[in-house]
Amino acid sequence: MDYRVSYEHSLKSDPGAFIFQVPSQLVDGIPGNIPRALLPEYITDHILSRSPTMGKIRNLRIL
Repeated sequence: MDYRVSYEHSLKSDPGAFIFQVPSQLVDGIPGNIPRALLPEYITDHILSRSPTMGKIRNLRIL
């Protein structure tokens, strides 16, 4: 399934400074059998695995 999300993220070099805001991003390849309660955590892990320079994600919203 595909989800459109927004979030803020930091870099691995400075994980405490959330300097990037992503207003909208399409995240694809999410299995349809993920429970709704676990979806934000799964999407966060999916984004971080694709982007090795990201440190942390906060304020993730499914749009």
